[in-house]
Amino acid sequence: MKKTILASLPVLLFAASMTAAGMDGIEKDDKAETGAPRVRHEVTVTAAPVLKEVKDCSTSVSVMDETDILAVRPLNALGALTHLPGIFAHRTGDFGRTDIEIRGLGQRGQRLAVLVDGRPEKMGIFGCAVTHAYPLDNVERIEVVRGPSSVLYGPDAAGGVVNILTRKPTEGFGTDLTAAYGGYRTMSLNLRHGAKTGKADYFFTADRLTSDGHVPHSSYRGSSFTGRLGYELGSGLSLRLQAKYFDGHKNEPGPVHHPSLVSWNDYRRGSVSFQMNGNWDPADLSLILYNDFGDHEFSDGWNSRDHYNGAIARMTVKLSPSHNLSCGVDARFLGGRSYNSPRGSWNKSDVGVYAYDEFVLGRRWILSAGLRGDKDSQFGWEATPQAGIVFRAGASTSLRVSVSKAYRSPHINELYLFPASNPDLEPERFWNHEIGIDQAVSDTVSVSAAFFRMTGSNLIEQAPNPAGFPRYRFLNTGAFTFNGVEVGLSVSPFRSMTGKISYSYLDAGDLTKGRPGQKIDADVRWRSGRFQAFFNAQHVSRYYAQNKKALRIPSYVLANARFEFSVTRRIGVFADINNVFAEDYLIYADLSGQAAGLYQMPGRNLHFGFRTRF
Repeated sequence: MKKTILASLPVLLFAASMTAAGMDGIEKDDKAETGAPRVRHEVTVTAAPVLKEVKDCSTSVSVMDETDILAVRPLNALGALTHLPGIFAHRTGDFGRTDIEIRGLGQRGQRLAVLVDGRPEKMGIFGCAVTHAYPLDNVERIEVVRGPSSVLYGPDAAGGVVNILTRKPTEGFGTDLTAAYGGYRTMSLNLRHGAKTGKADYFFTADRLTSDGHVPHSSYRGSSFTGRLGYELGSGLSLRLQAKYFDGHKNEPGPVHHPSLVSWNDYRRGSVSFQMNGNWDPADLSLILYNDFGDHEFSDGWNSRDHYNGAIARMTVKLSPSHNLSCGVDARFLGGRSYNSPRGSWNKSDVGVYAYDEFVLGRRWILSAGLRGDKDSQFGWEATPQAGIVFRAGASTSLRVSVSKAYRSPHINELYLFPASNPDLEPERFWNHEIGIDQAVSDTVSVSAAFFRMTGSNLIEQAPNPAGFPRYRFLNTGAFTFNGVEVGLSVSPFRSMTGKISYSYLDAGDLTKGRPGQKIDADVRWRSGRFQAFFNAQHVSRYYAQNKKALRIPSYVLANARFEFSVTRRIGVFADINNVFAEDYLIYADLSGQAAGLYQMPGRNLHFGFRTRF
């Protein structure tokens, strides 16, 4: 079987390279019936204060639209990102935690800014992202900034930014229902309904997902509800109110070296936000007020309530057609209470102000610079600068260079909770230097490459305690250097077939635990009339379960396929084949205590479903 898998990899990668370019790289023309599609220039609202094309950003940006998300068949929003360059996930299976790392930094979301429509959505006590609380029920697109981005997004954006953008209702009324059933008695049901009439709009979703799991004691159940109300006041002013609630239970099987039949986690999480946007020439204004809250109970006795509240105010002024100046204020108040050992309540806060200036010089040069100052309630002031240059060498070529700083202050759990806590911790600091190129070889072929060097100091890790007790403690373990390369190829020679391929290389020095050195992702898509097919494959190598390249994890190839057929204009059916080659593979999950370790991943499994719109 191994030989078959390895032999199949070059075929998949060759097919991808010959047909590569993903739906996100295609600009469809419904009126045209012949000719190849053209490579489309994606736009982003996350990498800069103003809407701009990805190729004009000095930082590395990836964008996934609804078709891209559909093609990789994720079970939560963060799981959709695992096939992007520079991104890898620590997970315990298809359900539950899917903790992504961007260029080797993540730490269960503590070193990433995880946003929903531009506002943070995290747990207050640990500062982590509860990944299965991000279902796909109302996701329209996901934007990722790879690399430190603290100037715009504050102290959590050390590794980068994930911005989950939710669906906006279209004119009139619309409802769709999707249901599926498959391997391990996995069942999913998703209902969405929205409308836009005149100046008002609304959108509501309900989602239910259950599974017995792929190994003993790995069952999962989760329910999610979201709602959005919007109103256009006129004169460029609009209001939006959003709410969400998630309730999930996950039985955790434990790593293969320390299995468990009693471990479980209960998560109940919610959020409410209010947003006001004003668009007046030459200024744009945005104000967001938000409240994230949670109630967690675990089998080990942990019982907590937490909050993550804040306000974001941003303004951009167009000083001239080629000059934008943005400034903002960002205040966060987070904390919570534990009802078991250790019993108590804790709070901390952070207030940041920033300015970001961008100037287009002679239509070829895009110069940007920003500076942020953060006041942490525990550590005082910290400054984070960022600068970038983009050179449009021609209509089809963009060269870019950037340098940025990020920092992360220790979270409440690292400072005060459990025996491993350490109130003497210092903030982590990171610097990122990057160069990149985006080249459109033709209307249907494009390549991109990014080379980065990230350095850090005061890295916080749970390490052996020199004092003896407790045995392990959170410590500032010193400096590190990560070097990496990310290369992508997109080709679209035929209207019926598209695809893409990317290669990611990471040299993490001695910090190799759970950080693959090499990752190849391939994606091929084919459409003919009412039928469409999606194929994707991932090869992971130079993978270790400990630092200093100890305990090597076997390399693996994971391949998936999805087939869809439109029965009528309103009804469609689909089938998924996951782990096509029945690969027997392990993934390291960097969790707390004895939960950390290697987890057995699911074998080949099939799912069938239908979708209807009315």
